[in-house]
Amino acid sequence: MAISNHEQVGRALTFLRQGLYPYVEREMQAVYGDRWLTAATSSLPYDRGEEVMREDVSALLTVMSRQWDSVFKQKLSYVERALVSEIIEIRNKWAHKPTFSTDDTYRALDSIARLLKAISALEADTVEKQKQEVMRILSQEQTRYENRRISAEESRIRERFDELLKQLPFQDASLLHRALTHRSYLYENPREVSEDNERLEFLGDAVLGFLSSEFMYSFYPEMNEAQMTRLRSELVDEEQLARFANALELGKWMRLGKGTMIDGGRTNSLLLSNTFEAIIGAYFLDSGIDAARDLLSPLFTSVAEEVVSYQSDVDSQILVDSKNVFQQWAQANTSSLLPKYFTIKEEGPSHDKKFTVEVRVGDTKYGSGTGSSKKDAEKRAAEDAIAKLKKRGLM
Repeated sequence: MAISNHEQVGRALTFLRQGLYPYVEREMQAVYGDRWLTAATSSLPYDRGEEVMREDVSALLTVMSRQWDSVFKQKLSYVERALVSEIIEIRNKWAHKPTFSTDDTYRALDSIARLLKAISALEADTVEKQKQEVMRILSQEQTRYENRRISAEESRIRERFDELLKQLPFQDASLLHRALTHRSYLYENPREVSEDNERLEFLGDAVLGFLSSEFMYSFYPEMNEAQMTRLRSELVDEEQLARFANALELGKWMRLGKGTMIDGGRTNSLLLSNTFEAIIGAYFLDSGIDAARDLLSPLFTSVAEEVVSYQSDVDSQILVDSKNVFQQWAQANTSSLLPKYFTIKEEGPSHDKKFTVEVRVGDTKYGSGTGSSKKDAEKRAAEDAIAKLKKRGLM
């Protein structure tokens, strides 16, 4: 049968008495000689004999307190002086109150063990073991409290986001909660939340990149690298991710600061895109890569089928002379401005170079591409631009 906290403190006080008496006797004799008992009892509010004092931890502590400067100060520090005063209060509380919290019990046992160690009493080890057992119980209590707190918070989140959780079956709803928290909300509510969704956004971007690449590699074995790169850019660009977010109605669930809401944050494509990335990062942490794949696969499929269908219509045209085709469109639709190609990245050893090129008309970027030469990269950039124009119905 488990003993109560009050009993734990009582046992520790008994061990303290057993360790303290020979120490007090020895130190008092060193100063007072045969008169030590008379000096000791004179420190008490009423006369006590040796046998009675041997059984009374309160009397021993009082003697130490009253005789501190004359006897005990020589070998003990002010820390032990404070421990003596604290344990006197602990003993008085134990004598007059039937209950101790586990937290108070741990502190009482810790103070008693420290005083016993300071006087090199063998009983210190026994009280230390008591303290470790109470610490285990305290840890269990704290865990139960934390679990109850988390459970209550989890219930509140699930009730609030019930509709969204039917589409996104998170096991840990707090991850969904964080994924929907924009930094503007954290800035305005620092006491309510401790973290925004930007770290999850970073993770989600990587998960989307991997799963979109895996999707294309598995479902379109006939595509070359350039075609897969172009399709991936369609699957995970800002506008498309914002459309995915709108399909889940994330706009109404996002936790935004008041200023951001006033500025139209719930319909802002960048915020929607970033929130979708955070959702994917959170869902990956919550349920793993397979669950994230199952969530994204139907979204990717619907977009890829549309992209591939119009690409197949224009591929024969753009592969012949994509730069020429794009230039003709630019002259007809942008005040006769000509496209310009900019090399933005050059990497790899001399025998295996990779070039990345952007094509712009005026200040507007229309596409980008990568190739083993600048000429090939420019062609791919033009292909990318044409594909995007086709998708938007502009060509």
